[in-house]
Parts: sequence; structure tokens; C-alpha cells
Amino acid sequence: MPAVGLVILFILPAILVLGFMLQGALVPEAWAALFDHPQFGKALALSLGSGATTTLAALIASVFIATCLFQSGQLQKLQFALGAMLALPHLAFAVGVSFLIAPSGLIARLLAPLSGWAVPPAITTVHDPYAISLTVVLAAKETCFLLFALIQTLGREDKKQSLLAQLAAAQALGHENLSIATRVLIPQLWRDMIWPLVIVFVYATSVVDVAAVLGPSQPPTLAGLVWSDISSARVSNNLRGGAGALFLALTSGAIILFCAASLGLVSPALRRFATRGPSLRNYPTWLALLKWYSLVVWFTLSGITLLLLSFAQLWTFPALIPQVSNTFAWQQILDRPDALLTSLALGVACSVSGLILLLAWFETVPAKYDRSVLVISLLFLGLPSLLTGLGEYRLLLRLGLTATWPGLLLAHLLPATAYMFILLVGPYRSFDGKWRDAANGLTASRFKFLSAIKWPLLKAPLTAASAVGFAVAFAQYVPAQLVGAGRFDTLTIEAVTLSSGGNRPLLAAFALLLMVPPLVAFWLAAWLGRNKWSAV
Repeated sequence: MPAVGLVILFILPAILVLGFMLQGALVPEAWAALFDHPQFGKALALSLGSGATTTLAALIASVFIATCLFQSGQLQKLQFALGAMLALPHLAFAVGVSFLIAPSGLIARLLAPLSGWAVPPAITTVHDPYAISLTVVLAAKETCFLLFALIQTLGREDKKQSLLAQLAAAQALGHENLSIATRVLIPQLWRDMIWPLVIVFVYATSVVDVAAVLGPSQPPTLAGLVWSDISSARVSNNLRGGAGALFLALTSGAIILFCAASLGLVSPALRRFATRGPSLRNYPTWLALLKWYSLVVWFTLSGITLLLLSFAQLWTFPALIPQVSNTFAWQQILDRPDALLTSLALGVACSVSGLILLLAWFETVPAKYDRSVLVISLLFLGLPSLLTGLGEYRLLLRLGLTATWPGLLLAHLLPATAYMFILLVGPYRSFDGKWRDAANGLTASRFKFLSAIKWPLLKAPLTAASAVGFAVAFAQYVPAQLVGAGRFDTLTIEAVTLSSGGNRPLLAAFALLLMVPPLVAFWLAAWLGRNKWSAV
């Protein structure tokens, strides 16, 4: 049965990973050592505070951009730029912003003529003790993710037509756009936002690579504290790190459940608010556009800063461009392209393998079994990457696959396939069966029907899912570091390592390389996904 590949390479390993995550969870000494750690309390507060603030800020910004521009008919215009911003890995964006906001960064250089700065100001903007820079970067990146989820929901034809009719009715009753957003649109979008919000909160509280670039160090976030223990050569530290990763997952889950219960308690009051009282004041469309273009400017400036710095040999403060440029950083990468080639190979292999596995599953397995795979996928993505990465490492260590190419590929394939399944299951299963009936009436073979009709009609979601799978596999850090066991270098590993060093041009070059392939993958997906019969 063709679908057995998905069982062997995704479903079974994912279940085993979830089991191996709990290995060592019942060791009392590990939990005691965790709670006795002198930095534990502050690290936990930093992680939860940064995660909660990131989620709330991203939710507010994305909701008001989406609902306001939906009412003005400008929402679909965001998709091209939004796709590029989504394709940009978190780590690459974090490196770009770190060079942008540093005391000697581009923003300080732009302000220097006005402020009279001849030397960089003595302020802490990167690795600040309250994780402000980390939170701002995560909020900007996750706003794009939540905005993408909202656009997908608002763009569905069935829901779009219903919401437009309700919008017209609300306008006829004298409601302004802010009132329509809070009373009509947001209550109907909330159910579709639950899982994206869970993923954002869990990611923001447990991110490792971005925290290494921007987060505080003394104390670090709890994810940073756990990562140092997991990476330690001491077994006792490894056990403490495993307990810390599980504690972070349990804490995040408890907060999510508490928020869900609290929402249930206040929902009657929200319903009363939605149906009574005067219209809220107007929310100007230009303000929503200002929020959107602010994001675009942040992403653009971070890319420009990386590009300039990657060629800089001499760039003293407060000069806006390097005084002396060379290609030494790029030459170093060309001389040793192992990290780039490994990342590209993992991205392509996971994208192609995941697509083949999912197509085989959808074509040979009844839709009633999709719910189980969806639950596994959501659970896998809804847990901290520290915990799932540790589970992958323990499983592959037991199988003797650590520090091997098959093990590294499987560790990257799991999250990539989970994302691809979530994206594909809806469009693929909702394909109109009348096309198949017509093909049968014309005596077309099954392969002919798939290759000439079904897959061309579904090529937009197929190419989009493939691009997402490539980007996810390309940018993984925790699995690459743990399962690779020092035998394999990837771009993310090199970038995080360089972030603590002094070779800024080389770090900028690696960050740019992290940006370009996912952008190319998403642009290819957009080009290849165009409707073949759009002129009909």
C-alpha cells in the first residue's frame, strides 16, 4: 500500500518521538536540580513574559490590519509581500534586526547627524535584560504568520460572501469599521485563529536560535537555559535539560488551557457587547496601512543592512555605507560550501519526500483517517521544538541514526511533513468529485486523471505546501544540532555559532543565504501555482 511510507516515515516516528520526550521525566533528581537552579525563576519569567507579549501584540496588529483592510477591499494586495516576509526564516530576520538596532547599527547611524553622536551611544539594544528586542522581533515575524492565517480565512469564497453581506448590513445600521471588526468579524474568525495562536505562543516561549542572537544572557530565557543543559556533556545536566523542556511544555499548556477557560467565562459578556450599545468610533484605514508598511520597512531595512555588512571590510561609525568593501566573507563560503549544500539538500529532500508521501496517503487512504494524522501533526507542532527535538534525538540515538544522513533527514522531515499535511488536507480532500466522474466517462486512466486534471487544478496548494516544507526543513536548528551531533553543518548552525563571535561580515553573509532560498522557493510556488485555465 503506497500510504505505508507516511506511516513509517512520519506517523510512527512522530508517535515514538512523543513517547521518547517523556524519557527521564520521572527522575526526581532532575526536577529538583531544575527548581534549584539559581536562574530558573527569572528565566521562566522572561520566557513566559516574552511569549505572552509576542502573542498578544501579534494578535492585535494582525487582526486590525486584516479586518480593516478587508472592509476597504485592500487585503488581497498584501499577499505577495506577505509571502516574502513569511518565507524569511526567523533567524535571518533576527540577525538583520540585530545589526539594525545595535548601538552602532543602521538606525543609530541615521540618527547620528541629529543627535550629534560621534561614537555609538552607550545603550543596550541587543541582549537587553528584559528581552525587549527579542519580543519585538518575534512579534513582527508572528504578525505576518497570523495575518497570513487571517487572509486565508477571509479569502474563502463561502465565508467571504457571508461576511460581506453582514458587513453591508452593519454599515446600514450605522456601525463604523472598528465596531464591525469587533462585533461582526472577530467573533467569527476566532475559532480559525486558535491553533495559529497556540503555535505562536509555544514557539515564542521556547525559541532557541533567535534567543541566542537577540535574547538576554544573564539570565537567559528558560529555552536558552534548557538548551545549554541539553547540549552539555554531563548526563546530570542532560536530565535537568529534559525536565526543563517538559516543564516549559506543561507550563505553556496550562496557560493555554487557562486562557481558553477564561474566554469561556467571559463569552456571555462578549456576546452582550456584540449585540448592544452604540457603534465604536472609526478606525482609519491609513492607520492599518501604516502598521503594515511599518512591518515592510523593518523587513526591508534588515535585508539592506545584511547586504551592506556582508561586503564591509571597514565600516566605522557613523558612516551610512562601508568605507572599504570586499568579497572576503562570500569567498569563505564559496571555499567551504558544506553548510549551504547540506541545508539545500535537506530542504529539497524533505519537500519532495513529504509531497510524495502525502499524495500517496490522500490517494489511497479514506478521509476518515485524516483526523488522527492531523491531531499528531498539530500536537507535534504545538509542542516546544526543544522537547520534540530532544525526543527525536533520543529516538534516533536508540536506532543508531544520530550523526548520519538518514537520521538528519528524518529529523527534518517530521516538522516539514506536519506543516505540509495541515496545509494540504483541506484543499485536497475538498476536491470536487465531478471531475473524476467526467474523466471516468471519457475512459481516462487514474494516472491520466491525476496528472492531467486533478494535480494541475490543485497545483496552487501543492506548490505552496512544497515551498513551506522546504522553508521549514531549511531553517531547522534544534534537530540539526542534536541529531547532527557535530558531523553536519547547516546554515542555521553556522549563523547561531557566528552570532556570538566577532566576524560580522561572515554572519551577515550566512544570514542572507538563509533568506534567499526560501524566498526563491515561495516565488517559484507562486509562479508555478498560477491557474492553467485562468483565461477560460
